[in-house]
Amino acid sequence: MSTSVDRSFFRISCLVLLAAVGLTLGMALTSDGFAPLSGRALGYYGLLTVYAVGACGAVAGLFGQGPRWAVWLYFLLQLTLFGTLVWLEIPLNGLWLLAMPIVSQATICLPWPAVVGIVIAYLGLNCVLPVNPGWSPDDRLRTGLSLLSGYVFVVGMTLIADVARKAKIRAETLAAELEEANARLRATAAQTAELAAANERNRIARDIHDGLGHFLTVITVQLQAARALLPAEPARAADAVTKAEETSRAALDDVRRSVGALRAAQSRPALDTAIAGVVQESGLPATFRLEGTLRTVPDAVEQTLFRAAQEGLTNVRKHAPGARAELVLDFHEPRRVRLVVTDDGAGTRGEATGGFGLPGLRERVAAVGGTLVAGNRAARGFELCVEVPA
Repeated sequence: MSTSVDRSFFRISCLVLLAAVGLTLGMALTSDGFAPLSGRALGYYGLLTVYAVGACGAVAGLFGQGPRWAVWLYFLLQLTLFGTLVWLEIPLNGLWLLAMPIVSQATICLPWPAVVGIVIAYLGLNCVLPVNPGWSPDDRLRTGLSLLSGYVFVVGMTLIADVARKAKIRAETLAAELEEANARLRATAAQTAELAAANERNRIARDIHDGLGHFLTVITVQLQAARALLPAEPARAADAVTKAEETSRAALDDVRRSVGALRAAQSRPALDTAIAGVVQESGLPATFRLEGTLRTVPDAVEQTLFRAAQEGLTNVRKHAPGARAELVLDFHEPRRVRLVVTDDGAGTRGEATGGFGLPGLRERVAAVGGTLVAGNRAARGFELCVEVPA
């Protein structure tokens, strides 16, 4: 049974029902021997009214949400009503029209055996039940075949119309679902764009802190040394200024390298060479050692290890001035690379946060699937260990 009846289907069904009633009534009024104001005629009008109201009411509510037994009862009452009209011996020229809408309704909401049974019942009421002395068996047979062809046509057209109606409802449902999915997709795209922008801002902030911040720290230390040495040892002060100038050029190169990475890939020194250069430029008593065989790693991993070396040396300079530092780049494991930065300073009290440096470095390491461990050494000093897949 249909689960819903839309307005267009209701209007069309009611128009068909009223047209059948009107044609039947018109054919009866124009028939010979029909008395429009007789008691039998008044009963005929009443039965037609009951038929029209019941059929339209069934389309409006019964087929949409009525219980199953009510549907079967409705069709039984319609057959009874039709048989009563035949029994009244009203002119039968147009009564067959009243059966067509009921057969159409049965096609929509009843199983096929029930539809066949209703068609057979109407054929019997139209061709067998009427007492008409002028009908021969051949006349009844011809009338039955004509009505059967009409019923078959009604069933076929009803099925076509019902398929089109369901396809329309399905298309409207799919269109609504598609619009909802598009709305969700647009919202997701906006969230993704916002998240990508936030990630890019964080990445640029880390690059500025890890790169430019490192070089500015080195320049500051060298200029402070130059100022302290200038009155007594001008030559050493000039040497410190020269190193500060070289570091500023390196900082500029690093900025250009970062900007270039945003635009297009470009050649750069090997990872061990780059880290060795950072160690040399730091101005610290620091050493660098490569363990294992250097191999090519993804650009993101290489950048992460390079920034970790810069951050480790910057922290030594800030928090352990005068301490010796050691950097080890370990390629022994086939699928992992480890960078360890240690110093022999006094270490830190409590948890090491490193301002913006260590949190930003943790984000950078996590972005490539690695881990970062930072804390005081058991013996003396501080250790920063970064391990990344590569």
